Parts: sequence; structure tokens; C-alpha cells
Amino acid sequence: MKTILVPVDLTAAAEHTLVYANKLAVRLGAEIVLLYCHHDSDEPSPNFTDHQKRLQNLTERLRYVQLTRQDGRRIRYRYAVRNGCLHDHVQGVIDEYGAELVVMNLEHTDCGEESVNGNHAARIVRLASCPVLVVPPGNQPLPSRIVFLADFAHLESRTLPRLGELVRGLRAQLQLVHFYRDLKLGELVGIKRGMLQIKQVLAGVAIDSKLVLDDDPLEGIGEFCSNIQAQLLVFAPANASLLSRFFDVSYTKTHAYHTRIPVLVIRPQQQPDDAFCCQHCALQDTASETTPALASL
Repeated sequence: MKTILVPVDLTAAAEHTLVYANKLAVRLGAEIVLLYCHHDSDEPSPNFTDHQKRLQNLTERLRYVQLTRQDGRRIRYRYAVRNGCLHDHVQGVIDEYGAELVVMNLEHTDCGEESVNGNHAARIVRLASCPVLVVPPGNQPLPSRIVFLADFAHLESRTLPRLGELVRGLRAQLQLVHFYRDLKLGELVGIKRGMLQIKQVLAGVAIDSKLVLDDDPLEGIGEFCSNIQAQLLVFAPANASLLSRFFDVSYTKTHAYHTRIPVLVIRPQQQPDDAFCCQHCALQDTASETTPALASL
């Protein structure tokens, strides 16, 4: 893994995310691209240099936090400044810099609006072609114990090589967990086959697997992670509705364990129709539809 994209909103909450990304970059030997999106004007901002300077000051101030000076010096940063909303630019920046992982703050501010229950993070997951690692507030250690939650009977094989690269780089133990309500023989065979495929692709990684009887995986995952003191959850939702539920306020209000550790989300295969995230974007879309109509009059 060579490039990590870190969207920042220049709030205090974003600093913990960059500190975490710094530690990842040192461990994985990756460079960091910081992306800042702003709304200074409708045209590309004339203050590009000012924004870049703020990003440079941020990286230099946090470069050595929770790292030795020798490790901190090794981190290479690049900077991207865009006018508009993060979700309008994230995939373009991923393509431009060849990013293989996005690391973002759970409370990231996009379009000038604060995140509610990780809604901005969930939107970026649906847009980004690479996995998105969502970091909650607070100081988070690099994981030595990782839980992987998925429907292993239908897991896409494209997700495995990149996941293997990350887990090997972190030198962590990986626990596969599949929740089920009732299990027929054919389904069991498919799950076991999927788990075996992961073990083959991730050869050399310490992997354990478990099937857990529970009606609702999202209700059971917090307790499961708590019992083994997981430090990172990898989540491969089968569809977008599960992704939205994962960030539901009910889990935050109850301080569910899985909302207090970083989560690496792999984009679901089934994507919903995009809805407007804010009034700013809705107005932009309305204007784009109205202009051609007026031109034809």
C-alpha cells in the first residue's frame, strides 16, 4: 500500500485522524495525500496557496505525535485543495494520486455541514473505489486484533488482496465472524468456502473463524468485538442499507463498542440512488437542470 488519502476539514477532530494516518503510513511505508475541500467561491479559489500552507502547518505540527522523530521524518506528504464538496472530488483525487486507502474522520464536515452519525463517511464509502477507514474521536492505537464482519458466502474476491496487504503490514491477528439466523447445509458450505479462500489469499496471517447465532449482525458485532478487545473492525456490507444502519444513532447513543474503534468499510456491491446530502448540492443540481432549459427558449 503506497498512498493513503486523508480528507481533512481543518477542525480539531480531524487531528486525531491524521495522527492515526501517520502511524499507518509509517507502518505500511505509504505516503499521505491530504485533501481539503472548501467553499470560498464558485470558481477555483485564489487562496489555494493559503489553504496549502494551512495543510503544511498541520502536518508539521502533528508529524511526530505518537511517533519517534526518526519515523516522523520518513512520512512524505502531498496536498490537494479543491473547491466544493468532498463527495464531488474524492474519486477524482483517488484516481489522480493512485490512492489505495481513504482514512477519514467519523465526524468529518462536508459541504459546510457537520456529520450526523457518520452520514458523510457512509456517502464517501459509496463513492470511493478503494476501502475507507473511518476513525472515531480519540487516540486510537494501531490494531493487533482485527475482526472481519461479512457474508462470507457472497464476499467478492476483489476485496481480498488489498485487505491482505493491509493486515500483513499491520502484523495483526484476523478474526473472521459470520452471524446467522438459521443455516442450511448449502449455505454452510458456501460460508466455509469463502472463509477458506480468505485463509489461502492471506497465507501467513494468523486467522481464526467463527460462526455466531444471532438474528442481527449489527446488534451482535459490538459485543463480539468487545469480548475479544478488537482494535479494528473490517466491515463488508452486503448492501447500502446495512451500511447506513451501521452508522445509526442508536449505536452511538448506547456507546456500542464497534462505534468506538476504527472501521474499515469495503464498498457494498449494491448501490442506492444518490440523494442530495445538503441544500448546497440540491441547488447546484437544480441550476444545472434549469440552465439548458432556459437556453432552449
